[in-house]
Amino acid sequence: MTALSSFARFAPRSRWWSLSVASMATLIVTADTGQLSIALPAIISEFNADLTLASWIALAYALITASLYLPCGRLSDLVGVGRLFLAGFALYAVSAIAAGSAQSAPQLIFFRALQAAGSALIMANNFALVTALFPPQERGRAMGIAGGSISAIGYTLGPVLGGLLTHAFGWRSNFFVSAALACAGFGAARVLLPAESFIGSSAKREPFDLTGALSFACSISFILFGLAMAQKAGWQSSLVSLTLLVGFAALGFFIYWEKRVGFPLLDLALFRIPAFTLGNSARWISFVAMSVSILLMPFFLQLAMGLDPLHAGFLVAPTPFAMALLAPLTGWMSERFIPERLCAVGLTVTGLAFVLLSFLSPASSSLEIISWLGLLGIGMGLFQTPNNNLLMTAVPRQRLGVGSAFLSIVRSVGYSTGATLAATIVGAQLAATGQTSLQVLTKQIAVGGGAAGLSAFLRGFHLACLAAAALCFLGAAISAVRVSNVHR
Repeated sequence: MTALSSFARFAPRSRWWSLSVASMATLIVTADTGQLSIALPAIISEFNADLTLASWIALAYALITASLYLPCGRLSDLVGVGRLFLAGFALYAVSAIAAGSAQSAPQLIFFRALQAAGSALIMANNFALVTALFPPQERGRAMGIAGGSISAIGYTLGPVLGGLLTHAFGWRSNFFVSAALACAGFGAARVLLPAESFIGSSAKREPFDLTGALSFACSISFILFGLAMAQKAGWQSSLVSLTLLVGFAALGFFIYWEKRVGFPLLDLALFRIPAFTLGNSARWISFVAMSVSILLMPFFLQLAMGLDPLHAGFLVAPTPFAMALLAPLTGWMSERFIPERLCAVGLTVTGLAFVLLSFLSPASSSLEIISWLGLLGIGMGLFQTPNNNLLMTAVPRQRLGVGSAFLSIVRSVGYSTGATLAATIVGAQLAATGQTSLQVLTKQIAVGGGAAGLSAFLRGFHLACLAAAALCFLGAAISAVRVSNVHR
């Protein structure tokens, strides 16, 4: 019996107390995103910078986390998930303090990158910890709390907390509060995690695949960087093509290497498990679709409907609110019903929500927007936790860390792909009217112009919603394939 497989022998009270560590990790990282987005204008003002600084802060964080998820997951399989949590909380706290004390923009970007490494250490192993702690009859509810409800609460509260802290104490206070929470997480992990979590699951210490880690980091970084550039420069850019070519070439080498190395970073045999392959395909589709809404809805509400940021923020809140409410319930349902059916229903509802969103216009009422975005949250709430439960239950015990990390990678790539898809569709409509970007359109509308550009944006918004709906229906078909009785 491996160390991880013995977690579930712990008393129920101990398991649920240990779950608070995973929940705290999720809350810290998800709230941090919203806090920083609100604080960015103040950061840019203090360093006398432009929007390039904001984009680099976000891009550095995204690239570092995506590059390190898989190596961190493999390390947890080798040395124990508890040790990775301690290292992650410690690095996150120290780097947050350093970022809050930064005296220049380059310093801030560097320390933010270190903070991303700490985030990868803790977030790559969240699902692994929950899967190891809880038996199947309790696992869905636990995942619903730590991965669903807490995540939605963090994304919802982050901007509010960031606004309050920035207004009262300045932008640096956001980093110091994050550091304090990470210190609390370190203490909780040290006290509440089972002793077995600090022991690797491998009976024989296996070597770490450094070549695989480097080639994977290179491939995912270039691919995500290429997708990010495509959102601004377009697909006709030779730099975008070159970057993506390098990324996919590195990915090809990574797959070649993993097939031949004795102890691979990513065991490719996982993809022979139908639940893992099909479940991750549907998961990727769900995040592509959600990214379309996340990127375009704020522009629709503020440009097309003329709402202020505060009003727009309240209107988009039903999506994460519905997800937070449903996650524990759908987790419980995934323990008792066929999870594939829940996933298929969830993505079908999500697809219907996008179809309804495609009919929105500047004359739409707030009730319509709240209803359709609430329906979107219901669909995602029905899908996510059962999908997570299905995926992690299919992963062999000795590969829980890698399996958990791969789920995080799929999320990152899905969000990047969705943002690029939305930007490409809207950008094509704007280009037909001579507009260069949404940022330029925003400035034109602010001075009372841009009618043609706004009409083009609305066409792009409607087409992007329909594309997201089509993807969701495809994901529903994939999710409907019965695999839960096959993956063992």
